[in-house]
Amino acid sequence: MRHLKKITTLDRSAGPRTGLLRTLAVSLIQRERIVTTPAKARAVRRMVEPLITRGKVKTVHSIRLIEGRLANKAAARTVVNV
Repeated sequence: MRHLKKITTLDRSAGPRTGLLRTLAVSLIQRERIVTTPAKARAVRRMVEPLITRGKVKTVHSIRLIEGRLANKAAARTVVNV
């Protein structure tokens, strides 16, 4: 049963799903716009909005947490500097 399982699988296993969401998130942060399906957009929004909130606090700790989530230093710096 799927009770209390709120993650959207996007018909992918865990590794490819996280890779897809990371690349979509980095593209969204760097280009400020992406073209994708509504389901993927909802999944990326759940990932990016907390990162933007964390980026409002400009500390080394928050930058490193964002870098770990995105695996892209340039995108993490963009989140913090915006």
